[in-house]
Amino acid sequence: MVNGLTIEERLAHAQLMVAVASVDGELVQEELVMIESLMGKSMLHPEMRVDVRNTLNHPLEIEKCMEILSNSGQKMALRDAVLVSACDGEYDKKEIRIIKKIAEIAEVDTETLSKIYQWVEDYWSVYNKSTNFLT
Repeated sequence: MVNGLTIEERLAHAQLMVAVASVDGELVQEELVMIESLMGKSMLHPEMRVDVRNTLNHPLEIEKCMEILSNSGQKMALRDAVLVSACDGEYDKKEIRIIKKIAEIAEVDTETLSKIYQWVEDYWSVYNKSTNFLT
């Protein structure tokens, strides 16, 4: 879990999610909600959350964020980057490129990356089924 990372890693993780969400030049509400949710899960201090929000217009470079993260932190960031990218219903080409770059830095092979994409698809499918009994 993200909240098991060091505070520096949790901050880098959140900043990386901002970089992923904003790479296509458009931050949509679903992406912002997901980033806020991930910051909540990571239990970032409210002041640190403000710092992350302040990077929305000028995200940090992914390499800088990734070098702060441990090996397991990089892999969690990869998983969450795919999740953030998918939450608006589609993957932009720029999002796919940044995800591939994160996977490369994290030394995650193509097969594992495909499994992450499949997990995200399954996650959203199960999540969306809730509308069947909540409406």
